[in-house]
Amino acid sequence: MEYRAITGENFYLIEMKNTCKFILENKIEDDLKNLLKINNILETVSESNFSKKFNTINKRLKSLTDNLKKQIIDTDLASARFVNLYSILCNERFILEFLEEVVKEKYDNYDYYIKESNFSNYIETKSEQSKVIESWTVEGKKKMLVKVKNFLTEGGFLERTSEGYKIIKPIVDSSVIDEIKENGNKKILNIMFY
Repeated sequence: MEYRAITGENFYLIEMKNTCKFILENKIEDDLKNLLKINNILETVSESNFSKKFNTINKRLKSLTDNLKKQIIDTDLASARFVNLYSILCNERFILEFLEEVVKEKYDNYDYYIKESNFSNYIETKSEQSKVIESWTVEGKKKMLVKVKNFLTEGGFLERTSEGYKIIKPIVDSSVIDEIKENGNKKILNIMFY
């Protein structure tokens, strides 16, 4: 998995749920893009907005088994967020490594708070380790850190506080965990359960 600047992507939980529901109810296998557009499943206002959302969601869908697609629709909100974040982490190395190298490490050391300096240190370290990240503009790096904060907050792993962010562990339906253990990416699951 390579590093990618995903500054234009969002969490898209509602769109993922709507797309999964549409796929499962209509047994869609081919021509997904066209069918989503015709039925306005992604609720977009322009062609470019549709293309951006579709490309992001289609990439994430490939990480989900049919069972996880069903669970993201039927499960509780915390578990649906977990499944959606899992699909993001399956595709986005930068966010996955932040969860592993910063959140997990702090949690293992009984430090449950992330400060702005932790985000800054992470991007500096990654810039030293990767020519791809080093080549990102200053503004691009800032936007990527905003995405890390947003995705991990919306995914249920961070909570905004006056001092920064508090690390929290989401409570997830055991059937979601079992499905990922049996048919998904166990390495990513292990990182998510620091």
